[in-house]
Amino acid sequence: MKIDTISVGSKNFINEDRFVVKDMGPLGVAAVLADGMGGLSLGDQAAEVATNALADFITNHYEGKCEQSVLHKGLEYADRRIRDISIANRSKMGAAVVAVIVNGLNLYCTWQGNVRVYVANQQNMALITEDHIAQTGYGRTALTRCVKGAGLREDIPFVARDLVKGDMVVLCTDGLYNIIEPELLNTTIDRINSRIGMPEDDASMIRITV
Repeated sequence: MKIDTISVGSKNFINEDRFVVKDMGPLGVAAVLADGMGGLSLGDQAAEVATNALADFITNHYEGKCEQSVLHKGLEYADRRIRDISIANRSKMGAAVVAVIVNGLNLYCTWQGNVRVYVANQQNMALITEDHIAQTGYGRTALTRCVKGAGLREDIPFVARDLVKGDMVVLCTDGLYNIIEPELLNTTIDRINSRIGMPEDDASMIRITV
């Protein structure tokens, strides 16, 4: 597998995106990407806690089976960790987050919020996640799900998908896909970086080529 990553902070604010990629040897790769929530405090810390907690949980508990359970329990663990940090800091904090396991030619995915996962190859690109957002009026949106220390709904999403050799699994935050989504297919990392430039919002991506 080949791993490429990008994380570019907003031209006006601190970068509140965080990512972790863990090599699990014969069990494949675990990747987690989080976007700290605007409107709450300490977004960078929330994203940091979410990515590290979820990635650590996966690598400590994944044994090549029961992927849905491992991913969902990992999200719950990350949510509890954010609760603990929120209490310690006396602040409200949260993050949108997505996690994948790529084991051979098998992809497993869970998420909360609007961090996306695409599967792309030479012919097409498919979005396999669904944004958890609601329209709040005047062109504004709000997350309907995230990890913020308040517990998670029971119907945590999960996707399992077969891959073929050469497929790209692309995790990205809204600051990236809002700029370059149509160009994610067959686009080099240098090209993506040049297109992002100095974004209005943090723009981050993990690309796993199997």
